Amino acid sequence: MTIPIKNQGLSDDISIVESKRVYSGDVSVRLDKLIYNQKIINEEIVEHSASVGIIPLTDTNEIFLVLQYRHAIGKTILEIPAGKIERGESPEQAAVREMTEEIGHSGNVLPFIQLYLAPGYDTELMYVFIARDLKIEKAIADDDERIIVKKLKIADAVEKALNGEIVDSKTVASILCYWERYSRKK
Repeated sequence: MTIPIKNQGLSDDISIVESKRVYSGDVSVRLDKLIYNQKIINEEIVEHSASVGIIPLTDTNEIFLVLQYRHAIGKTILEIPAGKIERGESPEQAAVREMTEEIGHSGNVLPFIQLYLAPGYDTELMYVFIARDLKIEKAIADDDERIIVKKLKIADAVEKALNGEIVDSKTVASILCYWERYSRKK
């Protein structure tokens, strides 16, 4: 059995011939066999739950970022606070929880942008929020997190994103979109 895929008019001849889950866990992996342009293509797809990212801003337009080690790349990098949406949580609830866990602040969260983190092989959709009216809370990091909280002027964070000091895609996209929409002098 083949399943036609809606592809926005880019191609009318994509269909899934076979799809099987090859690993199940917090993140799952499936192998899809597609017919595309009359050729059989194998695609490995990471099935990941939706997530949130937060742009936490102070009254003086500074942004809280987190410095943390990422084992997959073997590096410590600077990022916006972020994490998975837990079962039963709304994106807004997850954003407040993650912000409290990672930077020790809560606040009012406003939806900002949505983005797919790696759509070539991953299903993860991230909801990015702007957080204002921050209040100090007790930070309780997850067991697998070692975090150092950094506070930067938003203009300095933009500069770090543009010069390659910030290499995390969700962070670069979020900071630059925020800057373009709200901070850049026009």
